[in-house]
Amino acid sequence: MFAWLFLWLVLGVWLAVGAFVYAVWKRRRHPARHQRWWALGMSTAIVGYSHTLAYGFALTRPKEICGQRTFDDDYPLTHVRVDAFPPRLACYWTDSSAYGPSHPTAAGTWLLWCAAAFLVAGTVAWAIALSSRTPRWARAGTVLAPAAAATIWGTGVAPLMSLSPVDLQNECFRWQVAHLHSAPSGEIVKTERSPLPPTVDCIFTDGTTSLIRVESLGLSCCLTVFLICCAALRLLKSPTRL
Repeated sequence: MFAWLFLWLVLGVWLAVGAFVYAVWKRRRHPARHQRWWALGMSTAIVGYSHTLAYGFALTRPKEICGQRTFDDDYPLTHVRVDAFPPRLACYWTDSSAYGPSHPTAAGTWLLWCAAAFLVAGTVAWAIALSSRTPRWARAGTVLAPAAAATIWGTGVAPLMSLSPVDLQNECFRWQVAHLHSAPSGEIVKTERSPLPPTVDCIFTDGTTSLIRVESLGLSCCLTVFLICCAALRLLKSPTRL
């Protein structure tokens, strides 16, 4: 408990120091807009990554960070998972198959996502500011479409791809419970997953469902937008021949 409070205190100090250094740098250097976004992104990423690593690696016993959720031990801790990249500490309980694990490193994870957003915003601002005959929307789209695809993959596809067969079956059961009226009612037979094209399927005795149907549609839309922007850059950049 004291370690948890101490890490939150350190995080607050890091954010305050980082904000002060950024304000001084901005006042003295007068950087361009994209440089300011890049500086914010890199500093936020460093703070978020360091904060998350402190949970998983600086402490010798990460299970103490998870602790016990209830005083009477109704839902005891089963195991702890520590990932290096993206850094994450997940606490799995006996009811995690239905409600999912808890994440003490959520603050660091959100900071990393904010850092990624800052870096993407800086890259878009840099691409728009370039001196070019091509339209700004095409230049911005070549950056935003891959960033959106990476976000969809990192949040919706990659976590399911990295699960063990048992955890993936639990995820299928959790989906079945959440969609009780529309999901197949039979037992889980097996699971199938493939990175290309991305598929994560739950096969029941009376049907098959995909856990990433919406994510697959989003990835297809991102690919379509990226190809359209690339085609626009190529066609409008080429000189017109008479």
